[in-house]
Amino acid sequence: MRIGIIYCETLRSEIQTLAGKIPEVIHLIEMPWGLHINPDELLAEVRRQIEDLQESVDVIVLGYGRCQSLDQLGENFKVPVLLPKADDCIGVLLGQEQYEKEILNIPGTWFLSPGWTRMGTEFVFHELQLSRVGHKDIDPLQLARRLLDGFSRALYIDIPSCGENEGLRLKAQKIAEDLGLRLEETKGSCDMLKKVIRQALDVANQPTSDSE
Repeated sequence: MRIGIIYCETLRSEIQTLAGKIPEVIHLIEMPWGLHINPDELLAEVRRQIEDLQESVDVIVLGYGRCQSLDQLGENFKVPVLLPKADDCIGVLLGQEQYEKEILNIPGTWFLSPGWTRMGTEFVFHELQLSRVGHKDIDPLQLARRLLDGFSRALYIDIPSCGENEGLRLKAQKIAEDLGLRLEETKGSCDMLKKVIRQALDVANQPTSDSE
């Protein structure tokens, strides 16, 4: 029984923590953060990784949400490919229902998962694609604040099982201050990732037609 996981860098800590407890996970492939900004590129790259990995495992788990494109992967692979049922990595860690509630509660919310928080304010510049709209004479932080004019809070998602929580809270506070947002905190979990890995174990344990 062999499980491979292809995951976004922003979920590194959560995926590696879970995979370290499951001996059936024999391959971990980390993808660079930011691919979701171009959904077509993300879809093509994940497909390439699946095609390379499928010869070595019995089932593949994606450490991603749908991210605007991954629900278009299809099923034309040699092994099952399983994906958490969430819009993106924030939905994966909060649960899609709670994610939507937070957006409805305060639409102007910038979400800070542990992975995004580790990257600091620079990730916000990348997410806002400031290199495309900025000018060398404009302070990127000033421009980011302008683009986030309708935002009022940064919501830090605490994942207790991942450790280093106090350090991340301090980083989240720094990001919020940089962006002129008030910081709030909520609890997330790895439950959705655990669920899809359990599904992978069940799939990998199912007898094939050759063994029946």
